[in-house]
Amino acid sequence: MNFRTFLIALLVSVTVQAQNYIDLANLSYSTTPQNDFENSEESTTVNELEFQFTFPKVLDEKNTFISNVMIESNALRLDPAYNKKTTLASLSLALGFNHKYSDRLAITYLLIPKIASDLELITSDGFQLGGLALATLKKNENFSWKMGLYANTEEFGLFLVPYAGFYYLSPSKRFEAYITTINGDINYMLTDKINIGGDVNGLTSSYTLSDPYFGSTKEYFAKNTTEFFAYLRYPLYKGLYLKAKAGYSITRTYKVFEESDQVDLGLSLFYLGDDRNQLNTPLAKGALFKLELFYRFNL
Repeated sequence: MNFRTFLIALLVSVTVQAQNYIDLANLSYSTTPQNDFENSEESTTVNELEFQFTFPKVLDEKNTFISNVMIESNALRLDPAYNKKTTLASLSLALGFNHKYSDRLAITYLLIPKIASDLELITSDGFQLGGLALATLKKNENFSWKMGLYANTEEFGLFLVPYAGFYYLSPSKRFEAYITTINGDINYMLTDKINIGGDVNGLTSSYTLSDPYFGSTKEYFAKNTTEFFAYLRYPLYKGLYLKAKAGYSITRTYKVFEESDQVDLGLSLFYLGDDRNQLNTPLAKGALFKLELFYRFNL
């Protein structure tokens, strides 16, 4: 699962509770310098492209309908033995609603079907089904607690992500922070136009492979990274912003397994009953560069 799904729910729930804007569309591109394969002189770049569009519609004073479309792709060499890059892509649709139970408590519910594969042959083998519940407990106009749970049927088995943290917006609205068990962002308005900050995100996703790369049976690709970025944000036009980011992959695993090689349970960054045999050569962690273009709608 891409943990940016949590940001969709977080942003909508915060908007319903206190905030005066929402990011409706986001286009991002990231690349790495040449990353070495372990115990090899070979290397590869990792290029990632993502687009997402969010449409919230207020139904009444207690309910807000949420829909989100996200398309993402990753291009990299899976192993030193293969010179050609493989593109791994996914298309996901999040549908649900935010219900305001009281002036203090609101919960967002999302159903998230997804297709994730190498695009050579799109079949039901690449279908995944996820769901998310995220509660926002408002303490005051500037501070709220966040608690939630995400579940998804990844290629490696059932994946659960408990979620807890908080959101804070200073009275001046110049300093903003959300800190959670899986991601975080701290930023400050340096001037009326320039915003500086840093974020960290844990990302987990998996994709079915149409043809076996390392044997005679079907295989899948599993991605697990923790990435830290420092960034600078600048407005380009009314509501349109550019964010330039530079960072480092604290952890980075890109692994290929046989389709039948499963775990008992995936739990956030941990796996129970994980005795899988990795088929490809590990890739070293390293630097990242990213550009984001997004449209923010002021309420």
